[in-house]
Amino acid sequence: KSYLLYSLPETGKSSLSKAITRYFSLDIYILNLFTINKANLINLFTKLLSYYIILLEDINIISSNQDTEIEDSY
Repeated sequence: KSYLLYSLPETGKSSLSKAITRYFSLDIYILNLFTINKANLINLFTKLLSYYIILLEDINIISSNQDTEIEDSY
């Protein structure tokens, strides 16, 4: 299952994710999308185990990058 926690910055989304991993004894992978490329992201997802939590930090950077690419194409 996948869940998206979306809210203003500094409202506890990361803390909640970390608390859930501790409670269920899961591994957590924290990825900052600003510093990782698509190929590395795909590679990481193919090597992960069955039960885990992935925390994607700065996910809003994706839409910002897409907006910039669109603007640059004109």
